[in-house]
Amino acid sequence: MGTATVNRPQRFWRFDAEAWRRRSREYRLLFRLLMKSPPAAVGLIIVLGYVAIVVYDQFFVPQNDVMIPNFSDTLPRAPFWWAGGTAAGGWFGTTNNGIDLGDAMLKAIRIDLLYSSFVVLFGALVGCFIGVVAGYRGGLFEAAFALGKRDFLTVNVILLALWWPTYARLVRAQTLSVRELKFVEAARAAGASDARIMLKHVLPNTLAPVFVQISLDLGVVTQIFAALNFIGFNAGNLFIPELGNLIVIGDQAGFTSYPWTVVMPGVVLLIFTVAVNLFGDGLRDVLDPRARR
Repeated sequence: MGTATVNRPQRFWRFDAEAWRRRSREYRLLFRLLMKSPPAAVGLIIVLGYVAIVVYDQFFVPQNDVMIPNFSDTLPRAPFWWAGGTAAGGWFGTTNNGIDLGDAMLKAIRIDLLYSSFVVLFGALVGCFIGVVAGYRGGLFEAAFALGKRDFLTVNVILLALWWPTYARLVRAQTLSVRELKFVEAARAAGASDARIMLKHVLPNTLAPVFVQISLDLGVVTQIFAALNFIGFNAGNLFIPELGNLIVIGDQAGFTSYPWTVVMPGVVLLIFTVAVNLFGDGLRDVLDPRARR
């Protein structure tokens, strides 16, 4: 009597040690190629420096309200190294109402990067899911809404609603080509479910342009947050530690009389934006197969 063969369904997800080692080698190669580009290396180092500031402020600095006005010394003071500056101004000076710019910018970097990262990463996650499903199964997902309340949560939700379609288009375009490759056909013939094929075989091979877009979008979203707060989209609270608000406060003090009050937060914003763009451009060049020849 012959033995009946029982077809057991494949598990939805299984750790593949060999695939993990292969991807680890690819990531190490990617990092070495990235470090060979001086602009990309400089951009990465600066971005990591900003991330270190966020971690330092989050876990090692007391969470005090740095925007409380100092009514005993309301006039801005220049940094000690600025022309006419004194030791009382410290490294970065003070802005309108005697607010210490060093402490305020430390908090502002954390706030801007955390909110920007939330918008970009969550937008990328939503866009990747919608894009891979739309590319593999067909169909289109759309969403639109409007909110009237002016606060940071509203800004995040609006930007998130506007940001995910970019990633959805990127992943959908990649999925349309990846789904026709031999290894996807082999997985389908082996009885793998559509969800397993999309998550294990298709999605990992569509992420290269997503990583590039994330690196570029971080700088863009940070600028948007600063711009929205600069024009007054700040829930009526001018004294929130955010780079755009610090520029507004400095401008109210008088840019011509106290230029450092605008220059300092502006330079901090500019350096981060340039750094992420240098890193993103380098990453795009490395992920381009023609750059490896």
